[in-house]
Amino acid sequence: MRAQVLKLENLRVKFPGGIEAVRGLSMDVEPGLIHAVVGESGCGKSAACRALMGLLPEAADVSWSILEITGRDFRSGDGDGRSMAAIRGRHAAMVFQEPGKHLNPALTAGSFLMEVIRRHRPDDRADNRAEARCRAAGLLEMVGLDPRKVLGSYPHELSGGMKQRVLIAAAISGGPELLIADEPTTALDAGTQARILDLLMHLREELGMAVLLVTHDFGVVRSTADVVSVMYAGRIVERATARELFSRPVHPYTRGLLRAVPRISNRGRRLESVPGGVPDASAIPSGCAFHPRCSMAEEGCRVSVPALAEAGNMAAAGAKAGAAHRDDRGDRGYSRPGRHEAACPPAAKAQWAREAEGMRRAGGQHRPD
Repeated sequence: MRAQVLKLENLRVKFPGGIEAVRGLSMDVEPGLIHAVVGESGCGKSAACRALMGLLPEAADVSWSILEITGRDFRSGDGDGRSMAAIRGRHAAMVFQEPGKHLNPALTAGSFLMEVIRRHRPDDRADNRAEARCRAAGLLEMVGLDPRKVLGSYPHELSGGMKQRVLIAAAISGGPELLIADEPTTALDAGTQARILDLLMHLREELGMAVLLVTHDFGVVRSTADVVSVMYAGRIVERATARELFSRPVHPYTRGLLRAVPRISNRGRRLESVPGGVPDASAIPSGCAFHPRCSMAEEGCRVSVPALAEAGNMAAAGAKAGAAHRDDRGDRGYSRPGRHEAACPPAAKAQWAREAEGMRRAGGQHRPD
C-alpha cells in the first residue's frame, strides 16, 4: 500500500497570550480516503489545517515532532510557510470556508484561475495566456460550471455555491495528492451543501487524491467520511473508521455529540446537548480537558491526560466486518478494520465493553443512549 499522504505527530500551535490552540495533534491520512476531523467550534480544527499549510500569521509558534506531506519531510520550525510554499498547490491544497472572502473582487473567475495555474504549473504552455485560459475552462467544467458564463464573471456575480466551486477548481489545478477542505459548506443552503459534498467525493475518486475534511456536522461525516477523528480542545480524543464510530462510539464527548444530532424519531422530545462549552484556549483545564463537562469523569481525569489507546476489543470486534469494508454507501476502498482509539476514563471503556458484548449477543447495531 502507498505511504500516507500526511503523517503528523505532536503538532502544537501557540499564539501570544498563552493561547494554545493545538496541543499535541497526531494524525495519518491515507491515499484516496476522506478523513474527517469533527468537533465543536473552537476545538482547533482550522488552526491545525492552516498550520499544515504554513498559513498562520508570523506570531504563531508552530512545532511538531514529525510532519511528512506527500513523502516530503518538514523540520519543526518550517511552519513559517516559506518551505511549505513549494508543496502548496502542486502536492497539497486547501479549500476555505466562506468562499467570498477568498476570491479577489477585482478579478474575474477566469483571471483568478489563470493566475493560480501559472503559479502552480510553471511550464511553457501555461505561460501562454490562451493555454492557461483553456485550462481554466476545463477546470470549471470539471467542477460543474459553464465556462462560457463563469470565466468572465466577478465574484459578486456568482452565488455562494458557484464561488466555492471556483475555489475548488483553483485548489485542484495543480493536481494535489491531498486536499484540505476546511468547513467547505459553511453558509451554504442545504441543497448547495449536498452538491458541494458530492463534488468533493467525485473529485476524490476521479483524481485519486486524499481529502482531509474539517466539519462540525455529523451528517456530513456520515455521508462522506472513511475515517473520523474527533477533536476537543486541541487534541484528538477518538479516532475510528466512520462505520465503527457511528455504530460504537466510545469517548463521552463523541457519544454526547451524537446524542445531540436531531433525529426524526425523536420528534416531540427535548433535544439533548453536551453541557457547558469548549474551554478558552488560554485556560485549558488540567488533566483531561473534557472532565468539567463529563458525567463519567473520575478523580484521575482532573490530574492526568488520557492517551489514545485501543478501545477495548474494538479491533477484534471489527475485524470480521472490516475484512472487506463495505457499507450502504458502497465500497469506499477501506479494506481493513483499522484501529479504534479513544482517550477516555476506564469507566467509559468499561461501559463500552458491556454494550459491545450485549450488541454481539443480540447481533444488532449499537446506538449511543
